Amino acid sequence: MKAYIYKVWAIAFAAMMCSCESYLVNGNLDGYWQVQTIENKLTGDITYCKGDIYYSFQRDLVLLTYILPHRPVGQIKEHHIAYFTKENDSVTMTDFRIYLDKAAAQTPLEELAKFGLYDSFTTFQLEELNKKSLILTSDKVRIVMQKY
Repeated sequence: MKAYIYKVWAIAFAAMMCSCESYLVNGNLDGYWQVQTIENKLTGDITYCKGDIYYSFQRDLVLLTYILPHRPVGQIKEHHIAYFTKENDSVTMTDFRIYLDKAAAQTPLEELAKFGLYDSFTTFQLEELNKKSLILTSDKVRIVMQKY
């Protein structure tokens, strides 16, 4: 009986490990990241985020989340979604949309600015990427994040 139980546990463990591999296709980049600072290289301004901006990378989609500081009734978060590709040491994000918008309206650039995005097509260099921290840099911005 014990041998049977061990075999069942081994099969369950193997299935669990295989399912996780298909989820994390971008290595350390995949997951939920909390933005710490956004440095605008053009103006020199640095925005210190207080746990209100998040990036979530999964497969070929990135979800941007902004938690509203004053939280009006019925609206706690803003979400925007986009496609991204990761090649070597760069990440390109394109086609930003308002998440769950029936008309699939494109996100206006002024709304993307609070995430450190100043174009609807942005390529970042991965200055740093490990299990705990992520730094994205472009010619206009430097975004420092920590794994959440």
